[in-house]
Amino acid sequence: MKFNTVKLGEYLYIKGRIGWKGLKKKEYLEKSNFRIINGESLTENGIDWNKAGFISKERYDESPEIMLQPEDILISKDGTIGKIGYVGSLDTPTTVASGIFVIRNQKPEIINTRFIYYFFCSKYFKNFITMRTEGSVIPHLYQKDFVDLDFPLPELSVQGKIVGILDAICNKIDLNKNINNNLAA
Repeated sequence: MKFNTVKLGEYLYIKGRIGWKGLKKKEYLEKSNFRIINGESLTENGIDWNKAGFISKERYDESPEIMLQPEDILISKDGTIGKIGYVGSLDTPTTVASGIFVIRNQKPEIINTRFIYYFFCSKYFKNFITMRTEGSVIPHLYQKDFVDLDFPLPELSVQGKIVGILDAICNKIDLNKNINNNLAA
């Protein structure tokens, strides 16, 4: 089945942080009402909230453009690039460290956010990352790389069906992992 394609940058809010106004890991707090997601928090299984750090309110307030919202997608852009996380919900105000892009769907009436997420999880996107970083001394994904990326855009109803199938598969995988972990314990 062939779909129309669009330029991804026309539909998404994409923000990253270069350096973070001098924030050092030693400034992380033991506990706080403000959380920060760093590269260690993004794993092959998405966001590991237990690995997230904590920062002061002042550091959190510095950068409103990268304050997370439910349904944001996170992609690591430095070092081990292409690790992906989906923010289902937030119980604590959270932001991101310098090595992560915040991607937000600006056209939910046209694109299902979970469809975008699964696109980023796809082999097509992984190949895109590989092409952008081959030969690099320090792998890095740039914001401009997203702007002209071709994105398949089926009708919203078709996107919903695709997401429904993929969500069901992912839920079954998670259930099986939990069963295996319980059996191993």
